[in-house]
Amino acid sequence: MLSVYIILILFIVSSAGTKNKPIGQCVPYNGSFCSAEIDSAQIHKIVNVSFEKLDRDVMDMLHDIKKNLNPLNDRCPSNAKKVFCNHVYPSCHQENGEAKPIHMCRQSCLAVKELLCFDAWLMVVHSMDGYKLPICETLPDKLDPTMKCVDIPMFVRKPEETRNSCYKGTGQWYNGTVNTTKSGIACQAWESQNPHNHQRPPDVFPSLEGAENYCRNPGSEEDSPWCYTQERIIRWERCDVPKCDGEIRPPTGRVEEEKPTMTTEAIAIVSTVTAVGVFVVALICILCYQIFRQRHSIKYNSTPQDDLDIDVDKLQPNISYHKMADIKLNPKLQTLEYPRNDVVYLCDIGQGAFGRVFKAKAKELVEDSEDCFVAVKMLKDDASEDLQQDFEREASLMAEFDHRNIVKLLGICAIGKPMCLLFEFMENGDLNGFLRLCSSESNYIIRRNSVDKKSSELFHHVGTNQQMNIIMQICTGMVYLSDNGYVHRDLATRNCLVGENLLVKISDFGLARSVHSMEYYKGSDHDAIPIRWMPLESILYNKFTSESDVWSFGIVLWEVFSYALQPYYGMSHEEVVQFIKDGKVLACPDKTPKALYDLMRLCWSKKPTNRPRFIHLSKSLHAINEELQKKSNINEVV
Repeated sequence: MLSVYIILILFIVSSAGTKNKPIGQCVPYNGSFCSAEIDSAQIHKIVNVSFEKLDRDVMDMLHDIKKNLNPLNDRCPSNAKKVFCNHVYPSCHQENGEAKPIHMCRQSCLAVKELLCFDAWLMVVHSMDGYKLPICETLPDKLDPTMKCVDIPMFVRKPEETRNSCYKGTGQWYNGTVNTTKSGIACQAWESQNPHNHQRPPDVFPSLEGAENYCRNPGSEEDSPWCYTQERIIRWERCDVPKCDGEIRPPTGRVEEEKPTMTTEAIAIVSTVTAVGVFVVALICILCYQIFRQRHSIKYNSTPQDDLDIDVDKLQPNISYHKMADIKLNPKLQTLEYPRNDVVYLCDIGQGAFGRVFKAKAKELVEDSEDCFVAVKMLKDDASEDLQQDFEREASLMAEFDHRNIVKLLGICAIGKPMCLLFEFMENGDLNGFLRLCSSESNYIIRRNSVDKKSSELFHHVGTNQQMNIIMQICTGMVYLSDNGYVHRDLATRNCLVGENLLVKISDFGLARSVHSMEYYKGSDHDAIPIRWMPLESILYNKFTSESDVWSFGIVLWEVFSYALQPYYGMSHEEVVQFIKDGKVLACPDKTPKALYDLMRLCWSKKPTNRPRFIHLSKSLHAINEELQKKSNINEVV
């Protein structure tokens, strides 16, 4: 009797175990959503779970990714769909009469998670639906011979784009041996994680197989070949690889024989027709040129500016201020993640379209410092997609910058909402307000109730020596930015910050559109542009370059020596545009050295190519400063 009870118990236990374990089967895919992404004839499917339900799981995951994705990133959705389809519908094989799944390879999953959909994946993981996504790290390694997995092709090498001496397209298949950056820094080997950790392993990207430390563009994430550098303070740089000038036949190792395809008579007819056609086209061009010369007497064929009727209300939207390039969040931001619960609010600094900026205290954010003050830039909950993208773009850019005269990003709170950026706190606020306090008229223009004794001594008097110190620091910061290919687009004293001992740093906290709202022309709800700091090519045609930054720097010089008067004060925005169009410039501020005013006028050259580069401006400013110091010493002796 006892044995009967034991057998009965074992039967119940085994039945319960079978009931709890989902039973799979090998069947052909009979759904609709993943038909193009599944190559296997048989997929592993749980019994009694419909294809409609599984398709819906894939669509939900893809929806979550797209919802958090930069809309300009067109490389993520299609590859994410491949991964999600193969995650929900793994390949199948029979083993001892039982259906077994063959999962996708870890490398295929990581390519989407760590590169193609990096920022969106990170956001979904920390949301409620993050559990749906595949856990890439648990998948089989395709390099492990003991494991079987499905390798999903994402970066298929295109032989016609493979080049050794130049690059075609974005240079994804550049296969040359250049291994230094444009500035001459040696490249880090792709297989190495020192000095920079990265997620670009050669086993994920075919273009990195055997790449050693040569310049490449894995995943086509940039517009030209690049590499991680051997310098700890410079994460990556583009390489000096030329772009191919037209089609170049890829090396095949053999020369094909040329075969005649036309008879002598056919060649003669074609030659005659071609000659007549060329003559007719040339005649038309000559006639058009004569008509053009009669209508246009100017010798310099420039962008038409002088005959334009200017209506500020009809200026085209300035996309430079509310659109972003195709970028993803910088992987370096992961290392800057800081617990938001450790940020202690102190007081508000200001508020802008993106949200607010406040002073706070953060524990152990900076090495060798228990507490430090930070300026926290916080994104508002109902921020538009454009604002979110601008916010993330600023974070990615600031993470790369490391210069004494550029405000430093110390940390980021990206896990959870709202997203916050933690910048170093500058005790004396923005340069515009600082200069007004330094002015002899400051008692009538502005008052600052919170100025402490130490700061008040700094405000007491700022003369030519201090003004030269300020502009040389700003110029040094702009040399760094321009050398790194960054165009500021909004250089002004309101976007420079002042710290202890008159240390000046370039920034853009986004405060200008609220604290200095009168400085911006607002064409629409999505457009606000600083006309008084912009050259004509930027105002009329949205052309922003390092040369347009030089024009803005000339305005900053004028602001510093006028103690932050409004440029073109007394004029409306329309009058400012007409004033610039007429070739007029701002008058020299009182007590400004002539050499400096000449430099300002050079920055305001109507033709962009006539404006000096920042490196030359820096040298000129140092030379002017030396001359002023010599004169000052002579006067003291006398």
